Amino acid sequence: MDDSIIYLNGLGLGSLSAAVYLVQKAGFKPENIHILEKNPETDLVGGSMDASFQMIDGKPVYFMRGSRMYEDKVYCCTKELWSLIPYDEHGSCLDDHERNHKECNIDTVVRLLHANGEKDSGHDLGLGPTEALQMARLIEIPESKIPADAKITDYFSEKFFKSNYWYMWRALFAFQPWHSAVEMKRYMRLFFHRLSDMEKMTSLERTRYTNYHSFILPAIQLLTKKGVKIRYNTSITDVDFKVSGNQRWVERLHLETSTGTKMDAIEVRPHDKAFLTIGSIVSNHSYGSHDKPVSTTVADKPGGAYQLWQKIASKQPDLGRPDRFLRDVSLSRMMHCTVTFRGNLFERKFQWLVERQMGRQSPLPLTQSPWILHVHTYRQPFFPGQDPDTCVIWVSALGEDNIGQFVKKPMYECTGREILEEILGHLWGDLDEKEKTELLDTSYCVPCRLPYGISQFLPRTEGDRPRVVPEGSENFALLGQFVEIPDGIVFTTEYSVRGAILAINKLIDPSIEPPKMYFGQHDPWTNFKSAKAILG
Repeated sequence: MDDSIIYLNGLGLGSLSAAVYLVQKAGFKPENIHILEKNPETDLVGGSMDASFQMIDGKPVYFMRGSRMYEDKVYCCTKELWSLIPYDEHGSCLDDHERNHKECNIDTVVRLLHANGEKDSGHDLGLGPTEALQMARLIEIPESKIPADAKITDYFSEKFFKSNYWYMWRALFAFQPWHSAVEMKRYMRLFFHRLSDMEKMTSLERTRYTNYHSFILPAIQLLTKKGVKIRYNTSITDVDFKVSGNQRWVERLHLETSTGTKMDAIEVRPHDKAFLTIGSIVSNHSYGSHDKPVSTTVADKPGGAYQLWQKIASKQPDLGRPDRFLRDVSLSRMMHCTVTFRGNLFERKFQWLVERQMGRQSPLPLTQSPWILHVHTYRQPFFPGQDPDTCVIWVSALGEDNIGQFVKKPMYECTGREILEEILGHLWGDLDEKEKTELLDTSYCVPCRLPYGISQFLPRTEGDRPRVVPEGSENFALLGQFVEIPDGIVFTTEYSVRGAILAINKLIDPSIEPPKMYFGQHDPWTNFKSAKAILG
Protein backbone atom coordinates (compact mmCIF):
# COMPACT_ATOMS: atom_id res chain seq x y z
CA MET A 1 0.00 0.00 0.00
CA ASP A 2 1.18 3.52 -0.80
CA ASP A 3 0.63 4.74 2.76
CA SER A 4 2.69 2.00 4.44
CA ILE A 5 5.30 3.20 6.93
CA ILE A 6 8.65 1.68 7.82
CA TYR A 7 10.08 2.11 11.32
CA LEU A 8 13.77 1.61 12.09
CA ASN A 9 15.57 1.87 15.42
CA GLY A 10 18.77 3.87 15.58
CA LEU A 11 21.13 5.51 13.11
CA GLY A 12 23.49 2.55 13.00
CA LEU A 13 24.65 1.05 9.73
CA GLY A 14 21.83 -1.50 9.49
CA SER A 15 19.10 1.13 9.67
CA LEU A 16 20.95 3.58 7.44
CA SER A 17 21.59 0.92 4.80
CA ALA A 18 17.94 -0.11 4.77
CA ALA A 19 16.78 3.50 4.47
CA VAL A 20 19.21 4.27 1.64
CA TYR A 21 18.16 1.19 -0.34
CA LEU A 22 14.48 1.94 0.25
CA VAL A 23 14.86 5.49 -1.06
CA GLN A 24 17.44 5.00 -3.80
CA LYS A 25 16.52 1.55 -5.19
CA ALA A 26 13.04 0.58 -4.00
CA GLY A 27 11.47 3.96 -4.72
CA PHE A 28 9.88 4.03 -1.28
CA LYS A 29 8.43 7.35 -0.16
CA PRO A 30 11.12 8.98 2.04
CA GLU A 31 8.51 10.70 4.23
CA ASN A 32 7.13 7.26 5.12
CA ILE A 33 10.44 6.11 6.58
CA HIS A 34 10.81 6.83 10.31
CA ILE A 35 14.15 6.35 12.07
CA LEU A 36 13.98 6.51 15.87
CA GLU A 37 17.37 7.49 17.33
CA LYS A 38 17.95 7.44 21.09
CA ASN A 39 20.62 10.18 21.08
CA PRO A 40 19.70 13.86 20.94
CA GLU A 41 20.34 15.50 17.57
CA THR A 42 23.32 17.38 18.99
CA ASP A 43 25.05 14.13 20.03
CA LEU A 44 27.22 11.87 17.93
CA VAL A 45 25.34 9.18 16.03
CA GLY A 46 26.30 6.31 13.74
CA GLY A 47 26.40 3.44 16.21
CA SER A 48 29.78 1.71 16.28
CA MET A 49 30.91 3.80 13.29
CA ASP A 50 30.98 7.16 15.06
CA ALA A 51 33.95 9.51 15.04
CA SER A 52 34.36 13.02 16.41
CA PHE A 53 36.60 15.40 18.36
CA GLN A 54 36.57 17.55 21.48
CA MET A 55 38.42 20.77 22.11
CA ILE A 56 40.90 20.31 24.97
CA ASP A 57 43.21 23.18 25.90
CA GLY A 58 42.12 24.95 22.75
CA LYS A 59 43.08 22.09 20.40
CA PRO A 60 41.01 19.29 18.83
CA VAL A 61 41.40 15.79 20.26
CA TYR A 62 40.04 13.04 18.03
CA PHE A 63 38.36 9.76 18.97
CA MET A 64 36.32 6.93 17.47
CA ARG A 65 35.03 3.54 18.62
CA GLY A 66 36.10 1.48 15.64
CA SER A 67 38.26 1.23 12.55
CA ARG A 68 37.37 -0.82 9.49
CA MET A 69 39.18 -2.03 6.41
CA TYR A 70 37.80 -3.19 3.08
CA GLU A 71 38.55 -5.46 0.15
CA ASP A 72 37.15 -5.60 -3.34
CA LYS A 73 35.42 -9.01 -3.53
CA VAL A 74 34.23 -9.55 0.05
CA TYR A 75 32.67 -6.10 0.50
CA CYS A 76 30.37 -6.17 -2.51
CA CYS A 77 27.24 -5.07 -0.60
CA THR A 78 29.11 -2.29 1.16
CA LYS A 79 30.41 -0.91 -2.10
CA GLU A 80 27.00 -1.09 -3.72
CA LEU A 81 25.66 0.93 -0.77
CA TRP A 82 28.42 3.51 -1.26
CA SER A 83 27.44 3.85 -4.92
CA LEU A 84 23.95 4.97 -3.81
CA ILE A 85 25.17 7.76 -1.50
CA PRO A 86 26.25 11.13 -2.96
CA TYR A 87 29.59 12.26 -1.53
CA ASP A 88 30.40 15.55 -3.24
CA GLU A 89 30.07 17.29 -6.60
CA HIS A 90 32.41 14.71 -8.11
CA GLY A 91 30.21 11.69 -7.41
CA SER A 92 29.25 9.03 -4.89
CA CYS A 93 30.98 7.72 -1.77
CA LEU A 94 32.18 4.82 -3.93
CA ASP A 95 33.69 7.23 -6.45
CA ASP A 96 35.60 8.99 -3.69
CA HIS A 97 36.73 5.68 -2.19
CA GLU A 98 38.12 4.53 -5.53
CA ARG A 99 39.94 7.82 -6.05
CA ASN A 100 41.46 7.56 -2.59
CA HIS A 101 42.51 3.95 -3.20
CA LYS A 102 44.36 4.93 -6.37
CA GLU A 103 46.03 7.84 -4.61
CA CYS A 104 47.10 5.80 -1.56
CA ASN A 105 47.29 2.06 -2.11
CA ILE A 106 48.61 -0.32 0.56
CA ASP A 107 51.98 -1.97 -0.07
CA THR A 108 53.36 -3.17 3.24
CA VAL A 109 57.07 -3.74 3.87
CA VAL A 110 57.11 -4.30 7.64
CA ARG A 111 54.20 -6.63 8.38
CA LEU A 112 54.97 -7.46 12.03
CA LEU A 113 57.14 -6.09 14.83
CA HIS A 114 58.59 -8.66 17.23
CA ALA A 115 60.60 -8.39 20.45
CA ASN A 116 63.31 -5.74 20.60
CA GLY A 117 61.94 -4.04 17.49
CA GLU A 118 62.71 -6.93 15.13
CA LYS A 119 61.02 -6.26 11.80
CA ASP A 120 59.31 -9.07 9.90
CA SER A 121 58.03 -8.91 6.32
CA GLY A 122 55.45 -11.62 7.04
CA HIS A 123 56.64 -13.65 4.04
CA ASP A 124 57.00 -16.71 6.25
CA LEU A 125 53.53 -17.40 7.65
CA GLY A 126 55.00 -19.85 10.13
CA LEU A 127 52.66 -22.66 9.08
CA GLY A 128 53.83 -26.21 8.51
CA PRO A 129 52.06 -29.16 6.84
CA THR A 130 50.14 -29.92 10.05
CA GLU A 131 48.74 -26.39 10.30
CA ALA A 132 47.95 -26.38 6.57
CA LEU A 133 45.92 -29.56 6.99
CA GLN A 134 44.13 -28.11 10.01
CA MET A 135 43.18 -25.03 7.98
CA ALA A 136 41.99 -27.14 5.05
CA ARG A 137 39.94 -29.32 7.37
CA LEU A 138 38.11 -26.39 8.94
CA ILE A 139 37.46 -24.74 5.57
CA GLU A 140 35.99 -27.88 4.04
CA ILE A 141 33.98 -29.33 6.92
CA PRO A 142 30.26 -28.48 6.61
CA GLU A 143 28.97 -26.18 9.33
CA SER A 144 26.40 -28.82 10.25
CA LYS A 145 29.27 -31.12 11.26
CA ILE A 146 30.84 -28.57 13.62
CA PRO A 147 29.68 -29.28 17.20
CA ALA A 148 27.70 -26.68 19.12
CA ASP A 149 29.91 -24.11 20.88
CA ALA A 150 33.03 -25.38 19.10
CA LYS A 151 36.06 -23.13 19.59
CA ILE A 152 38.95 -22.31 17.27
CA THR A 153 41.22 -24.19 19.68
CA ASP A 154 39.23 -27.35 18.92
CA TYR A 155 40.63 -27.32 15.38
CA PHE A 156 44.18 -25.99 15.72
CA SER A 157 47.28 -27.02 17.63
CA GLU A 158 49.27 -24.73 19.91
CA LYS A 159 51.83 -23.98 17.19
CA PHE A 160 49.16 -22.34 15.02
CA PHE A 161 48.55 -19.68 17.67
CA LYS A 162 52.25 -18.75 17.71
CA SER A 163 52.55 -18.36 13.96
CA ASN A 164 52.94 -15.15 11.97
CA TYR A 165 49.70 -16.09 10.22
CA TRP A 166 47.75 -16.00 13.48
CA TYR A 167 49.38 -12.73 14.59
CA MET A 168 48.44 -11.07 11.29
CA TRP A 169 44.98 -12.66 11.21
CA ARG A 170 44.25 -11.49 14.76
CA ALA A 171 45.35 -7.94 13.91
CA LEU A 172 42.94 -7.82 10.98
CA PHE A 173 39.86 -9.41 12.54
CA ALA A 174 40.24 -9.43 16.38
CA PHE A 175 39.77 -13.18 16.85
CA GLN A 176 40.74 -14.86 20.11
CA PRO A 177 41.60 -18.59 20.39
CA TRP A 178 38.41 -19.29 22.38
CA HIS A 179 36.14 -17.77 19.74
CA SER A 180 33.73 -19.63 17.51
CA ALA A 181 35.13 -22.20 15.09
CA VAL A 182 32.18 -21.49 12.78
CA GLU A 183 33.04 -17.79 12.57
CA MET A 184 36.70 -18.64 11.93
CA LYS A 185 35.66 -21.01 9.16
CA ARG A 186 33.47 -18.40 7.50
CA TYR A 187 36.26 -15.83 7.53
CA MET A 188 38.78 -18.32 6.16
CA ARG A 189 36.42 -19.21 3.31
CA LEU A 190 35.55 -15.66 2.32
CA PHE A 191 39.12 -14.36 2.55
CA PHE A 192 40.73 -17.48 1.10
CA HIS A 193 41.57 -15.68 -2.15
CA ARG A 194 43.66 -13.17 -0.17
CA LEU A 195 45.82 -15.70 1.63
CA SER A 196 48.64 -15.15 -0.85
CA ASP A 197 48.49 -11.41 -0.11
CA MET A 198 48.96 -11.68 3.66
CA GLU A 199 52.50 -10.36 3.29
CA LYS A 200 51.98 -7.14 1.31
CA MET A 201 48.26 -6.60 1.95
CA THR A 202 47.93 -4.81 -1.39
CA SER A 203 44.25 -5.81 -1.44
CA LEU A 204 43.47 -3.88 1.73
CA GLU A 205 41.47 -0.67 1.26
CA ARG A 206 40.58 2.21 3.55
CA THR A 207 38.19 5.11 3.20
CA ARG A 208 39.62 8.60 2.70
CA TYR A 209 38.55 9.79 6.13
CA THR A 210 37.00 7.94 9.06
CA ASN A 211 34.14 5.61 8.17
CA TYR A 212 31.76 8.08 9.78
CA HIS A 213 32.85 11.01 7.60
CA SER A 214 33.30 8.92 4.45
CA PHE A 215 29.84 7.36 4.26
CA ILE A 216 27.79 7.45 7.49
CA LEU A 217 27.45 11.24 7.60
CA PRO A 218 26.80 11.48 3.82
CA ALA A 219 24.07 8.83 4.21
CA ILE A 220 22.39 10.81 7.01
CA GLN A 221 22.62 13.97 4.91
CA LEU A 222 21.08 12.17 1.91
CA LEU A 223 18.17 10.81 3.93
CA THR A 224 17.53 14.14 5.63
CA LYS A 225 17.53 15.96 2.29
CA LYS A 226 15.15 13.39 0.79
CA GLY A 227 12.68 13.84 3.63
CA VAL A 228 13.19 10.73 5.75
CA LYS A 229 11.86 11.45 9.24
CA ILE A 230 14.52 11.08 11.92
CA ARG A 231 13.21 11.38 15.48
CA TYR A 232 16.04 12.05 17.90
CA ASN A 233 15.93 11.43 21.65
CA THR A 234 13.58 8.51 20.95
CA SER A 235 14.28 4.81 21.41
CA ILE A 236 12.23 1.66 20.89
CA THR A 237 12.28 -0.17 24.21
CA ASP A 238 9.75 -2.95 23.64
CA VAL A 239 7.56 -4.50 20.96
CA ASP A 240 4.11 -6.08 21.05
CA PHE A 241 3.35 -8.91 18.64
CA LYS A 242 0.15 -10.25 17.18
CA VAL A 243 0.14 -13.97 16.35
CA SER A 244 -2.37 -15.80 14.19
CA GLY A 245 -1.57 -19.41 13.36
CA ASN A 246 1.83 -19.49 11.67
CA GLN A 247 1.79 -15.77 10.95
CA ARG A 248 2.87 -12.93 13.19
CA TRP A 249 3.10 -9.17 13.07
CA VAL A 250 4.59 -6.35 15.10
CA GLU A 251 1.59 -4.30 16.18
CA ARG A 252 3.03 -1.81 18.67
CA LEU A 253 6.35 -0.10 19.42
CA HIS A 254 6.96 1.20 22.94
CA LEU A 255 9.11 4.34 23.15
CA GLU A 256 11.19 6.23 25.70
CA THR A 257 13.41 9.29 25.67
CA SER A 258 17.14 8.93 26.32
CA THR A 259 16.48 9.79 29.99
CA GLY A 260 13.86 7.06 30.38
CA THR A 261 10.69 9.12 30.10
CA LYS A 262 7.95 7.06 28.49
CA MET A 263 6.45 8.34 25.25
CA ASP A 264 3.26 7.49 23.38
CA ALA A 265 3.50 4.08 21.72
CA ILE A 266 3.33 3.70 17.96
CA GLU A 267 0.57 1.53 16.59
CA VAL A 268 2.00 -0.48 13.70
CA ARG A 269 -0.55 -1.50 11.08
CA PRO A 270 -0.32 -4.90 9.37
CA HIS A 271 0.95 -3.33 6.14
CA ASP A 272 3.54 -1.19 7.95
CA LYS A 273 7.01 -2.61 8.59
CA ALA A 274 9.46 -2.56 11.51
CA PHE A 275 13.19 -3.16 10.92
CA LEU A 276 14.77 -3.64 14.35
CA THR A 277 18.51 -3.67 15.04
CA ILE A 278 19.27 -6.09 17.88
CA GLY A 279 22.40 -6.09 20.03
CA SER A 280 25.37 -3.74 19.84
CA ILE A 281 29.11 -4.29 20.04
CA VAL A 282 29.60 -0.83 21.59
CA SER A 283 27.01 -1.21 24.37
CA ASN A 284 28.17 -0.02 27.80
CA HIS A 285 31.41 1.42 26.42
CA SER A 286 33.51 3.72 28.58
CA TYR A 287 36.03 6.37 27.60
CA GLY A 288 39.07 7.43 29.56
CA SER A 289 41.34 10.36 28.81
CA HIS A 290 45.04 11.17 28.59
CA ASP A 291 45.06 11.53 32.38
CA LYS A 292 42.29 9.14 33.40
CA PRO A 293 41.72 5.36 32.94
CA VAL A 294 38.51 3.94 31.51
CA SER A 295 35.72 3.01 33.89
CA THR A 296 35.49 -0.67 34.78
CA THR A 297 32.23 -0.34 36.72
CA VAL A 298 29.90 -3.14 35.70
CA ALA A 299 26.61 -1.81 34.33
CA ASP A 300 23.36 -3.01 35.87
CA LYS A 301 21.98 -3.83 32.43
CA PRO A 302 23.37 -4.15 28.92
CA GLY A 303 22.71 -1.34 26.45
CA GLY A 304 19.34 -0.57 24.90
CA ALA A 305 19.73 -2.66 21.73
CA TYR A 306 20.44 -5.73 23.89
CA GLN A 307 17.54 -4.96 26.22
CA LEU A 308 15.19 -4.68 23.25
CA TRP A 309 16.44 -8.03 21.97
CA GLN A 310 15.95 -9.62 25.40
CA LYS A 311 12.37 -8.38 25.58
CA ILE A 312 11.30 -9.52 22.13
CA ALA A 313 13.06 -12.89 22.54
CA SER A 314 11.16 -13.45 25.80
CA LYS A 315 7.92 -13.07 23.83
CA GLN A 316 8.99 -14.91 20.68
CA PRO A 317 11.55 -17.59 21.68
CA ASP A 318 12.80 -18.20 18.14
CA LEU A 319 14.11 -14.62 17.90
CA GLY A 320 17.48 -15.62 19.27
CA ARG A 321 19.21 -15.96 22.63
CA PRO A 322 20.80 -12.59 23.51
CA ASP A 323 22.11 -13.81 26.86
CA ARG A 324 24.43 -16.20 25.02
CA PHE A 325 26.38 -13.16 23.81
CA LEU A 326 26.34 -11.50 27.23
CA ARG A 327 27.36 -14.55 29.23
CA ASP A 328 31.00 -13.75 30.01
CA VAL A 329 32.45 -10.29 29.54
CA SER A 330 35.99 -11.62 30.06
CA LEU A 331 35.61 -13.46 26.72
CA SER A 332 34.02 -10.61 24.78
CA ARG A 333 35.75 -7.40 25.81
CA MET A 334 38.40 -5.40 24.03
CA MET A 335 40.06 -2.03 24.41
CA HIS A 336 41.41 0.49 21.97
CA CYS A 337 42.67 4.05 21.91
CA THR A 338 42.72 6.96 19.48
CA VAL A 339 45.92 9.01 19.61
CA THR A 340 46.25 12.59 18.39
CA PHE A 341 49.88 13.61 17.82
CA ARG A 342 50.97 17.25 17.46
CA GLY A 343 53.95 18.06 15.30
CA ASN A 344 55.43 15.64 12.82
CA LEU A 345 57.77 13.63 15.04
CA PHE A 346 55.58 10.51 15.30
CA GLU A 347 54.74 10.52 11.61
CA ARG A 348 58.39 10.87 10.59
CA LYS A 349 59.59 8.15 12.95
CA PHE A 350 56.80 5.72 12.05
CA GLN A 351 57.35 6.12 8.32
CA TRP A 352 61.04 5.45 8.85
CA LEU A 353 60.18 2.38 10.93
CA VAL A 354 57.78 0.75 8.46
CA GLU A 355 59.55 2.07 5.34
CA ARG A 356 56.33 3.39 3.91
CA GLN A 357 54.40 6.66 3.79
CA MET A 358 51.64 7.04 6.33
CA GLY A 359 48.53 5.31 5.02
CA ARG A 360 50.32 2.66 2.95
CA GLN A 361 50.89 0.31 5.89
CA SER A 362 48.62 -2.56 6.97
CA PRO A 363 47.76 -2.94 10.69
CA LEU A 364 51.00 -3.59 12.56
CA PRO A 365 50.88 -6.37 15.19
CA LEU A 366 53.24 -5.80 18.12
CA THR A 367 53.62 -9.53 18.65
CA GLN A 368 55.36 -9.41 22.02
CA SER A 369 52.93 -6.97 23.58
CA PRO A 370 51.20 -8.47 26.65
CA TRP A 371 48.24 -6.22 25.81
CA ILE A 372 48.13 -7.70 22.27
CA LEU A 373 48.44 -4.31 20.58
CA HIS A 374 47.80 -3.64 16.89
CA VAL A 375 48.70 -0.24 15.42
CA HIS A 376 46.39 1.13 12.73
CA THR A 377 47.71 4.12 10.79
CA TYR A 378 46.05 6.15 8.06
CA ARG A 379 46.62 8.60 5.31
CA GLN A 380 46.56 12.04 6.88
CA PRO A 381 44.43 14.05 7.39
CA PHE A 382 42.17 11.31 8.72
CA PHE A 383 39.49 13.72 9.98
CA PRO A 384 38.12 16.55 7.83
CA GLY A 385 39.62 19.87 8.89
CA GLN A 386 42.52 18.20 10.68
CA ASP A 387 45.57 20.47 10.97
CA PRO A 388 48.56 19.62 8.73
CA ASP A 389 50.85 19.19 11.75
CA THR A 390 48.48 16.66 13.39
CA CYS A 391 48.56 12.88 13.00
CA VAL A 392 45.80 10.53 14.20
CA ILE A 393 46.21 6.78 14.74
CA TRP A 394 44.07 4.05 16.32
CA VAL A 395 45.41 1.13 18.38
CA SER A 396 43.38 -1.96 19.27
CA ALA A 397 44.12 -4.27 22.19
CA LEU A 398 42.92 -7.77 23.04
CA GLY A 399 44.83 -8.36 26.29
CA GLU A 400 43.67 -5.63 28.65
CA ASP A 401 44.02 -7.83 31.76
CA ASN A 402 47.73 -8.49 31.28
CA ILE A 403 50.53 -6.51 32.89
CA GLY A 404 52.27 -4.24 30.38
CA GLN A 405 55.90 -4.72 29.46
CA PHE A 406 56.93 -1.09 30.01
CA VAL A 407 54.06 0.10 32.21
CA LYS A 408 53.59 -2.52 34.90
CA LYS A 409 49.81 -2.41 35.14
CA PRO A 410 46.83 -3.94 33.34
CA MET A 411 45.80 -1.78 30.40
CA TYR A 412 42.38 -0.94 31.86
CA GLU A 413 44.09 0.67 34.88
CA CYS A 414 46.24 2.93 32.72
CA THR A 415 45.71 6.52 31.69
CA GLY A 416 45.95 7.39 28.03
CA ARG A 417 49.45 8.74 28.61
CA GLU A 418 50.57 5.44 30.17
CA ILE A 419 49.02 3.46 27.31
CA LEU A 420 50.89 5.63 24.82
CA GLU A 421 54.11 5.07 26.77
CA GLU A 422 53.61 1.31 26.39
CA ILE A 423 52.95 1.66 22.65
CA LEU A 424 56.06 3.79 22.13
CA GLY A 425 58.14 1.28 24.07
CA HIS A 426 57.16 -1.51 21.68
CA LEU A 427 57.69 0.64 18.58
CA TRP A 428 61.03 2.08 19.66
CA GLY A 429 62.65 0.45 22.65
CA ASP A 430 65.68 2.71 22.19
CA LEU A 431 63.67 5.95 22.05
CA ASP A 432 65.74 8.68 23.72
CA GLU A 433 64.17 10.54 26.62
CA LYS A 434 63.93 13.84 24.74
CA GLU A 435 61.86 12.32 21.91
CA LYS A 436 59.80 10.25 24.32
CA THR A 437 58.95 13.29 26.42
CA GLU A 438 58.06 15.31 23.33
CA LEU A 439 55.72 12.59 22.04
CA LEU A 440 54.02 12.13 25.41
CA ASP A 441 53.66 15.85 26.11
CA THR A 442 52.43 16.93 22.67
CA SER A 443 49.92 14.11 22.14
CA TYR A 444 46.56 13.11 23.58
CA CYS A 445 45.50 9.46 23.90
CA VAL A 446 41.80 8.60 24.41
CA PRO A 447 41.33 5.01 25.64
CA CYS A 448 38.01 3.21 25.22
CA ARG A 449 36.75 -0.07 26.68
CA LEU A 450 34.10 -2.19 24.96
CA PRO A 451 32.74 -4.94 27.25
CA TYR A 452 30.94 -6.59 24.34
CA GLY A 453 33.30 -5.50 21.57
CA ILE A 454 33.89 -9.00 20.20
CA SER A 455 30.85 -10.74 21.68
CA GLN A 456 29.56 -11.66 18.23
CA PHE A 457 32.50 -14.07 17.92
CA LEU A 458 31.59 -16.10 21.01
CA PRO A 459 30.99 -19.82 20.42
CA ARG A 460 27.36 -20.39 19.56
CA THR A 461 24.87 -22.96 18.40
CA GLU A 462 21.94 -23.00 16.03
CA GLY A 463 19.17 -20.69 17.16
CA ASP A 464 21.38 -18.31 19.13
CA ARG A 465 21.03 -15.83 16.28
CA PRO A 466 17.63 -15.23 14.65
CA ARG A 467 16.97 -14.97 10.93
CA VAL A 468 16.80 -11.56 9.31
CA VAL A 469 13.14 -12.25 8.51
CA PRO A 470 11.96 -14.83 11.04
CA GLU A 471 9.63 -17.65 10.05
CA GLY A 472 6.05 -16.40 9.74
CA SER A 473 6.97 -12.72 9.94
CA GLU A 474 4.59 -10.58 7.92
CA ASN A 475 5.92 -7.14 8.75
CA PHE A 476 9.16 -7.20 10.72
CA ALA A 477 12.85 -7.92 10.17
CA LEU A 478 15.90 -7.98 12.43
CA LEU A 479 19.14 -6.20 11.55
CA GLY A 480 22.71 -5.83 12.80
CA GLN A 481 25.58 -8.06 13.84
CA PHE A 482 23.54 -10.64 15.78
CA VAL A 483 21.24 -12.01 13.09
CA GLU A 484 21.99 -15.17 11.13
CA ILE A 485 23.09 -14.71 7.51
CA PRO A 486 24.33 -18.00 6.02
CA ASP A 487 28.05 -17.87 5.16
CA GLY A 488 28.27 -14.20 6.19
CA ILE A 489 31.00 -12.77 8.41
CA VAL A 490 30.08 -10.69 11.46
CA PHE A 491 32.15 -7.74 12.73
CA THR A 492 32.04 -6.18 9.25
CA THR A 493 30.06 -3.46 7.52
CA GLU A 494 29.22 -6.10 4.94
CA TYR A 495 27.12 -8.06 7.42
CA SER A 496 24.97 -5.09 8.41
CA VAL A 497 24.44 -3.98 4.81
CA ARG A 498 23.66 -7.48 3.52
CA GLY A 499 21.13 -7.97 6.31
CA ALA A 500 19.37 -4.73 5.35
CA ILE A 501 19.17 -5.79 1.69
CA LEU A 502 17.79 -9.21 2.66
CA ALA A 503 15.11 -7.56 4.80
CA ILE A 504 14.00 -5.39 1.87
CA ASN A 505 14.09 -8.37 -0.48
CA LYS A 506 11.80 -10.43 1.76
CA LEU A 507 9.35 -7.76 2.92
CA ILE A 508 9.36 -4.92 0.37
CA ASP A 509 10.78 -5.65 -3.08
CA PRO A 510 11.90 -9.14 -4.17
CA SER A 511 13.75 -7.65 -7.16
CA ILE A 512 16.31 -6.09 -4.81
CA GLU A 513 18.85 -8.80 -4.04
CA PRO A 514 22.29 -8.71 -2.43
CA PRO A 515 25.30 -9.46 -4.65
CA LYS A 516 26.50 -13.04 -4.46
CA MET A 517 29.35 -13.89 -2.14
CA TYR A 518 32.68 -14.81 -3.68
CA PHE A 519 34.44 -18.04 -2.66
CA GLY A 520 37.94 -18.15 -4.09
CA GLN A 521 38.66 -21.75 -3.09
CA HIS A 522 36.72 -22.85 -6.16
CA ASP A 523 39.38 -21.28 -8.40
CA PRO A 524 42.39 -23.59 -9.14
CA TRP A 525 44.84 -20.70 -9.54
CA THR A 526 43.77 -19.23 -6.19
CA ASN A 527 44.29 -22.63 -4.57
CA PHE A 528 47.78 -22.85 -6.02
CA LYS A 529 48.80 -19.39 -4.81
CA SER A 530 47.34 -20.04 -1.35
CA ALA A 531 49.17 -23.36 -0.99
CA LYS A 532 52.39 -21.70 -2.07
CA ALA A 533 51.93 -18.95 0.52
CA ILE A 534 51.26 -21.43 3.34
CA LEU A 535 54.16 -23.72 2.56
CA GLY A 536 56.58 -20.97 1.57
